[in-house]
Amino acid sequence: MVSMDNNLRDQNQSSFRGAELKLFVRNVDDPQKRKRPITVRSWSCIKDIKDVIHSTINFPPHSQRLFFGPLMTSGRELPNHRTLHDAGIYKSGETLLLKVKDNKTTVNGANKSSTTELNISASVENVTPRLMKGMVNQARRALTLGLKPELVLDGSGGTYFLHDPRKSKIAVFKPADEEPYAENNPRGYLPQPDQSTYLREGIVPGEACIREVAAFILDHEGFSDVPMTTLVEARHPNFSSNGSKLNCSQGGASIGAHSILNSGTSSNIAEKKVGSLQEFVRTECSMDDISPSMISVEEVHKIAVLDIRLLNADRNAANLLCRRRSDNSLQLIPIDHGFCLRASADVSWMDWCWLDWPQLKQPVSKATRDYIMRLDIEEDVKTLQENFNLDQKAIDYFCASSRLLKLGINKGLTLYEIACMCCRNDDLGELPSRLEALFSMAADLAELAIENGRWHHSAASKALTEQIAMNTSSLLGTPRASSKMRKVASSVEFGQATNGLAGLQLMAKDETLPGMVNSSASDSSSDTCEVEEGERDETEQWAADVVLDVSMDKSMSIAKTRTGRSMSIESDGSNDSSNQGFWEYSPRDESDDDDDRSWSSSSDESTDEQCIEPGSPPSPDKRFRRLSMTPAFNA
Repeated sequence: MVSMDNNLRDQNQSSFRGAELKLFVRNVDDPQKRKRPITVRSWSCIKDIKDVIHSTINFPPHSQRLFFGPLMTSGRELPNHRTLHDAGIYKSGETLLLKVKDNKTTVNGANKSSTTELNISASVENVTPRLMKGMVNQARRALTLGLKPELVLDGSGGTYFLHDPRKSKIAVFKPADEEPYAENNPRGYLPQPDQSTYLREGIVPGEACIREVAAFILDHEGFSDVPMTTLVEARHPNFSSNGSKLNCSQGGASIGAHSILNSGTSSNIAEKKVGSLQEFVRTECSMDDISPSMISVEEVHKIAVLDIRLLNADRNAANLLCRRRSDNSLQLIPIDHGFCLRASADVSWMDWCWLDWPQLKQPVSKATRDYIMRLDIEEDVKTLQENFNLDQKAIDYFCASSRLLKLGINKGLTLYEIACMCCRNDDLGELPSRLEALFSMAADLAELAIENGRWHHSAASKALTEQIAMNTSSLLGTPRASSKMRKVASSVEFGQATNGLAGLQLMAKDETLPGMVNSSASDSSSDTCEVEEGERDETEQWAADVVLDVSMDKSMSIAKTRTGRSMSIESDGSNDSSNQGFWEYSPRDESDDDDDRSWSSSSDESTDEQCIEPGSPPSPDKRFRRLSMTPAFNA
């Protein structure tokens, strides 16, 4: 009886441990940037978290302010009654930012009762340069002296010039809530009820300012000359709030203090805003005013390297400022990086103004090559996760584009050849790029590995990984000699950059394969993940057949369907005009059984490739292709 009670108690404890989350708490005022681990329940509320912090580092709960994510303050700390799920915390390893309240002053010494305020956000204070901190101090003194922020006339969002005490422009402030389709946009681009409106897919309104700061942080050694940028909290009556900058035609008569529905009571203290603050750079002109032939090869290459890494979707000529050096040469200053690091990779040729410049087809210099090869992708991902809490899909695209850049330069490709793989090259920008096709292929292969129906998913993934490294030409759309299952060790012609993948392999030969990790629902025993010797050949043949069946051309068509730009899948057949939907029956002999069906994604597929019916477990003995319309890029 005692043993049964002990077993029951152990089971209850193990179930509770499964619901535990191991989080980290970082005090933003700690100069050593230390993180303290805490263990909480997944259903805990913010008040429970504060109690745990109190027992760990002796800060009273009433003096704690907890934040999660890049927009640390904006006057919105995590309320006590909200749960971790409400804050978007679902897994272990997340970091909460702790700010201890001070009754007299705020983070950088500004008085709470003041109507003007300008402070560096504590979430990025550790990565803000000292010169930028001095610039913030000058702008704060100017606001105290009564120098108002100056609203820039052009643009689709709210952009303000800030001055120093001598009335000189020193910084550009872009509030998050004044971005296009944010709640306080001064241009009339306001969010509509029951609609998800944005200028570019993959960017939530109010998060473009995060990308501005991230672009500066990822510009290591100042290689691309991105101006200094940080995240700040600002308060001033001249900022747009509650429709104060809108006229009647833009809807200003229906919101704000002058609304007929307003009770007439309004606070005299302006709302605190959070946004990006960038150094104001004095230049002579932009690339709209001069010919690209006046720019050196090195200057063009440094911009291309930055935009390829970040997949910037807004590199027009107006966003490239030109400054003349002492030797009379022109220096390019890139600005406006709000549309980079998106959760979408639909960058087209028209988004990069430098793509057709002749300098891009020149080989990179030794300095540029050394800089690219020194880039640490893993460290950059760690920085983005700790400081900005970006969407995992955006981080995945950043990793892929950075890896593509490094592999392409290592194989001797030009930046033009690499850029053509990352962007859409058709006239309308609708056909998916090679990079998008790779993600579509990866999603399909991952689904086939999980749903193979016979082997453990880690063993199937390992077999697919080995075949991918060997059968590169089949992935690039190389026609196969027969439909028979076989293993081939193909080679790649690296000279054809625009026709093939130009040397890109999903796993370089000189790199080690990552170890397989069991999922939470899988058995941790070794016999589940390993394949017996008798079945190893069958696993390799299954993987070889799956890899040979996946081509770049098919994946590009599938990726086009997934993006929603086209509702059909392209094929090479001349009579492809079926209206039967995505799946269709291919012709079969009358001698076939009623239960045998052939499924294909286009009408010109061979009829001898047998597939299973939807809903039944897939069989590794029969060749099939099951397409996922929603690729999962989350790690």
